[in-house]
Parts: sequence; C-alpha cells; structure tokens
Amino acid sequence: MIKTDFQGTTICVLASNDKLILCPEGFYAVIEDSGFYVVLLVTGNDAWTIHPDLVFTLEDALDIIAERRGLLLAPSR
Repeated sequence: MIKTDFQGTTICVLASNDKLILCPEGFYAVIEDSGFYVVLLVTGNDAWTIHPDLVFTLEDALDIIAERRGLLLAPSR
C-alpha cells in the first residue's frame, strides 16, 4: 500500500495483496479491480464507494477524490 497526501487529504493506493483494513478511518482508498479502479471512503470498519462507476485509470480515480474534496484547480487561461 502506498499512502500519499494531496493538499491535506490522505489517500491509500492499495496493491492487489493489500488489505483495506490497513487504511485508517477517514482516509480515501483506491483499489484496482480487474483492470478498473474503485474509489472508497473508509469509515471505521466499513468502506463506502464515492463514485457509482468504475474508472479506467488511477489518475481518474484520484481526480474523483480531488473533485469531492474541492481540490481541483481551475484551468489557467
């Protein structure tokens, strides 16, 4: 598992052999499943999906978290 911090938001990126239980409560988790990525919010002993669809890339998964947290920057003009 890789823990990364993006502007104060901690994200756990889990490898196929990692356990979700290693990701602390309140953190976001990204899991690769059959070539797609699932984005979760860890809440105690549960984890909730925060997006209804699977996404194709890790970058797309991280963008979903950034959008949810209001961390995306407006494109420069």
